[in-house]
Amino acid sequence: MLLLGTFLISGWAWATDTPTKTIHIKGSDTLFKALKEWTKVYQEREPGVRIEVTGGGSGNGIAALLNGHIEIASSSRPLRKREMQIFAKKHGGNELVTHVVARDAVSVVVHPSNPIHGLSLQQLTEIYSKQNHAPTWEELGVTVPGCPDQKILPISRKNNSGTYLFFRQAILDQNEHFDANTISMDASDAIVTMVAQMPCAIGYSGMAFVTNAVKTLCISKIHQSNAPCVPPTTASTVDQAYPLARSLYLYTLGEPGGEIKKFLDWILSPEGREILTRTGYIPPP
Repeated sequence: MLLLGTFLISGWAWATDTPTKTIHIKGSDTLFKALKEWTKVYQEREPGVRIEVTGGGSGNGIAALLNGHIEIASSSRPLRKREMQIFAKKHGGNELVTHVVARDAVSVVVHPSNPIHGLSLQQLTEIYSKQNHAPTWEELGVTVPGCPDQKILPISRKNNSGTYLFFRQAILDQNEHFDANTISMDASDAIVTMVAQMPCAIGYSGMAFVTNAVKTLCISKIHQSNAPCVPPTTASTVDQAYPLARSLYLYTLGEPGGEIKKFLDWILSPEGREILTRTGYIPPP
């Protein structure tokens, strides 16, 4: 039966003589939800185009693009200086083109029973950095039901994630790393699921992965009692009043043409922007 199915598909392609252009996209797990929906709709509109989307983290996508294995890299962070240097050496004749396709807010989440309302960037540093004494929830002014010793359990993405790098750069000095007790997860939805099940936990994820099973905190840039604590809303993300607002990117080697350009232009069209909003992201201004 499988052989017959393969034969029929191949025969149809031969009979219609329709060339198929395949676009390979790899990288950010944060952007994966949007890319999956974009791809589904676009391939229905353009049956002669096949788009293959895989995750694996922003770093892996950028590496695959630099090595010529894909046409588009998806990333939830800007390029590192070292990556730009490698690119310039390997592809000196081509320009690496950045396409801003979405806005996002890295949302800090806790268990719904946690009474805390918000945190400052400095408090996040104290929680996650191995250079600091990690506070307990009581030292932050709250008592969390179901957390026996009130010891904070920090949860993070793994270091191949663009969200990990963005969050680390936002709260730590350049050469600092997360505390050894930090639990690392492969995906943002896995972080949200774990925080929802563990009263002592705190984690972070892109806003599209946050559910009603967790509580989202407001964040203040300055560690003062009267400092404004800003929640990750659409407005505060667009105007970047939220301290952990960011852009999400697609990268191409050189200015795209042909089917790749048509796909990228469609992403930024009214239809593409509506799909982006529906999947929990914010279109670029």
